[in-house]
Amino acid sequence: MTREFIWAFRSLRKNPLFTTAVTAILALGIGANTAIFSIVDAVLLRPPAYEAASRLVRIEETSTKKTVNRIPAHDYLMWSARSDLFERTAGHLRDDVTISGAGEPDQVIARRTTPGLFSLLGVRAQLGRPLGDADHEALLSDRLWRRRFHADPDVIGRAMTISDESYMIVGVMPPEFEFPYADVEMWLPLRPAAGGTQGWVQGAVARIREGLSVSQVQGAMEIVARQLEREDPQGNAGLQIVVSSWRDDIGVKYEQTLVLILAAVGLVLLIACADVGSLLLSRAVQRQKEMAIRASLGAAFGRLLRQVLAESLALALAGSMAGIGVAYYTVHLLTRQIAAMPVVLPHIQRVAINGRVLMFNAALCLLLAALFSVAPMFLALRADLEAVLRSGHRGTGTRGATRLFSILIACEAAFAFLLLVGSGLMIRSLVRLQQADHGIHADHVLTMRVPIGSLTQTRPRGKYESQPRQMAYYREVIGRLERVPGVKAVAVVNNLPLSGVNTSTMLELPGAEPILLPNRTISPEYFSVMGIPLISGRLFSEADVTGSQPVAILNEYLARQLFPGREAVGQRLPAAGREGAPIVVGVVRNSPQMSYEAPPKAELYRPYQQAMFGVFLSTVVVRTAGDPLALASTLRKEVWAVDANQPVVKVETMDEVIANAIWRPRFSAWLFSVLGGLALVLTAAGVYSVVAYTTTLREREVEIRVALGATPGDIIATIVRGAMLPLITGLAISGIAALFLSRMLASILYEIKGSDPVTYIGAGALLLAIGTVASARPAWRAAAGDPVRALRME
Repeated sequence: MTREFIWAFRSLRKNPLFTTAVTAILALGIGANTAIFSIVDAVLLRPPAYEAASRLVRIEETSTKKTVNRIPAHDYLMWSARSDLFERTAGHLRDDVTISGAGEPDQVIARRTTPGLFSLLGVRAQLGRPLGDADHEALLSDRLWRRRFHADPDVIGRAMTISDESYMIVGVMPPEFEFPYADVEMWLPLRPAAGGTQGWVQGAVARIREGLSVSQVQGAMEIVARQLEREDPQGNAGLQIVVSSWRDDIGVKYEQTLVLILAAVGLVLLIACADVGSLLLSRAVQRQKEMAIRASLGAAFGRLLRQVLAESLALALAGSMAGIGVAYYTVHLLTRQIAAMPVVLPHIQRVAINGRVLMFNAALCLLLAALFSVAPMFLALRADLEAVLRSGHRGTGTRGATRLFSILIACEAAFAFLLLVGSGLMIRSLVRLQQADHGIHADHVLTMRVPIGSLTQTRPRGKYESQPRQMAYYREVIGRLERVPGVKAVAVVNNLPLSGVNTSTMLELPGAEPILLPNRTISPEYFSVMGIPLISGRLFSEADVTGSQPVAILNEYLARQLFPGREAVGQRLPAAGREGAPIVVGVVRNSPQMSYEAPPKAELYRPYQQAMFGVFLSTVVVRTAGDPLALASTLRKEVWAVDANQPVVKVETMDEVIANAIWRPRFSAWLFSVLGGLALVLTAAGVYSVVAYTTTLREREVEIRVALGATPGDIIATIVRGAMLPLITGLAISGIAALFLSRMLASILYEIKGSDPVTYIGAGALLLAIGTVASARPAWRAAAGDPVRALRME
C-alpha cells in the first residue's frame, strides 16, 4: 500500500482546493465529536479513580413506610462492623460551615467523614496528608486552596476558624478528587455515636471482601435490616438497607443532556460526511475516464480499489489530525463556559484529550475512510469502460451517480432537520420557562446568604447556639437594613427558593402514612419582598413568637391536598415534632422550590420566631426601589456592622438566582443553537456543491434547452426543482423520525411537546429556504450559458 499512499498524496496535492475543503469539513465534524466525547468519557464512561473501584459499594437506608434521608449512628456502627462482608467502611454527611479569620468571612460546603475514608478510596493528598484520628483537622479541596489561600504551599499546619472552632489544615486534595460531590470544598472529621452529638450519617461507602458479590452482601444486609426492625418495630418499620455498586452520582438530567449533545454532534458529523461524500463523488465522476484508461491498460480492480482506499484514508487522516486541533480549542471553550456556570459540575477537571479520546478519534478516521470509499467503488463497479472512453475528455454523470447525489442531499436535509428540531424545541422550551409566571416577582430583589452556624446535628454551635441569640441577631440585621435609603422591605428565610437547599417537616396524617413536607421558616415581610400574593387569611406578624399559638401558612397545593373542598384557614394541622399543632392562618400562591422547571408541590411556611432551632441557614432578601446591586456593598457593610466575623455570601439578585437555576436548559439551548447553525452552514455548502457540479454535467443539455426556446426562468426553475425534490424527501422522512426521537427530549422540555408544530414548520421552512438560496446561484449561472456553443458541438 506504500505506493498507493504516495500516489494518493501526490494526487491530493495537485488539487489543493478540493483537499482543503474536505479537510476543513472533516475537521469540524470530527473535532466537535472528539471534544464532546472527551467530556462524556470523563463524566460518564470513565470508572471512578479509586482503589479496587469494582468492589466499592454505596450503602443507604430507605423505608417502605416513611421517607428516610439519613442513617442513625446505631445502624451504621452495627453493620459497618461486619468484617465478614466489608474490608473497610466509611460514613459521611454534608456540613455547611463558616470560615472566618484571614480575609472576608465565607461559607463552604464541607463533608464530615469517618476515619479511614481516604485509605478506603486509595487516594492521596497533593499537599500534606488526608485526615487522621484527631478531631480538629481540616482537609482542603484544590479549589478552596486556590481561591482562599492563593495556592500557598505553606498553608499546611496553619490554624483556621471553622464555625467558631479552631482547626488545623493538614492537607490539600488533588483537583480531580470530588467525593462524594463536585461542590465539596472541605473534609472534616466525623465521629458517629448513638446518642451522641453526631448521631447519624447521610451515606456510607464500603469495599466488600474479595470473592463476594454485591447481591450476596445485599442478602446479608436484608437480614440486618430485619434484626434492626425487631429491635425497634415502630422506628424501623419497613427498613431497607440498599447496597449498590459505587457510581458517581451525576444526576439524571445531566446525563441525559450529555447523551443528547453527543447525539447532536453525531448528526453534525453525518452531515459533514454527506458533504464530503458529495465532493468525493464529484471527483470520482471526473476521474471516470482516468480509471477506465488504467483498467484498459491492464490495471486489476484490486489495484484500483487500493488507490481509492488510500486516497480516502489520506483524507480521513488529514481531517482527523485537523480535528484534534479543533477538539483542543472546543474543549477549552466548553470547559471555560462550564467553569463560569453557577454550579460545580462533576469531573470537569479531568476532561482532556487523552489516549482514550485519541483512540475514539482514530476509530472515526478508519470508519470514515471506509465510508468515503463506497461511492468511488460503486462507480467503478458499474462503469461501462467502452462508453466512458467514447465520451469526451471529461467525466460524465451517470444515472447511478445522479441518484447518489440525490441521496446525499436527502441525507443532509434529514440530519439537519433532526438537529434543527432538537435545537428549536430546546429554545422554545427555554423561552416558555423564562416567560412563565412562577409566582415570584423577582425584579428589584437582592438576596444575601447570612448563615450563623453549621448544618451538623441541625443546630448551630458557638455564640448563636441559643434561639434567643439567633432571633436577636436577625432582628438587628433586619432593622439596620430597613433603614438604608432605597430599601423598601427586608425579610429572612431559612432556605431561599431555587438555592439547591431545602428542609422538610414530617407531617402525621390521621389514618394515613406520614408525609415529608418541604418547609420554609420566614420573617413576616417575606411574602411582600418576594411578591408572593396572599390567597386567603393573613400573613405572619411580629406577634407570632415562641410561646404564642403555633401558626402556619400553606401554599395552594398543600391547602387542596390537606383540606380538599374546605377552607384551609382556621384548620389545625396534625402535630409536627415537638412544636404542637399549628393553626393555618393563611394560604398563599404556589412558588418554585428546588427547581424552576418542576410543577408546584406542597409547601409549608412557619414564622421564624417559632422555629424549633431558629433560622441559622438564613438568606436575607431585600426589595429595593432601584437597582438592587447598587446597594449590595452598603448592605454587606450593614450586616458586618452587627458581626464582623459573619459571612455574607452569594450576594445576587433574584433574577440571577432564577437564571442560575435554569443553567442546564440555557446551556443546552446555547449549544444546540451552535450545532444547529453549523448544520445549516454544512447543509448549504453541500447543496450548493452538489447543484453546482451536477449543473456543470448538464451544461450541454441546458444550452440545448435554451437554444430550443427555454427561458432563463424555466432553466432556473428546473434546476432548483431538481435540488428541492431530494431535499423535501429527506425532510419528509426525518419528520417522521423526529416525532419518535423527540420523545427522548420530553423529560427536559418545559410546557412544549416533542411534536410542537411551530418548531417542525420553522425547521422545515428554514431548510427549504437555505436549499433554495444555495441552488439558485448555480442555476442562474447555468441559465446564462451560451446556446450557440452547444449547437456547434452537436
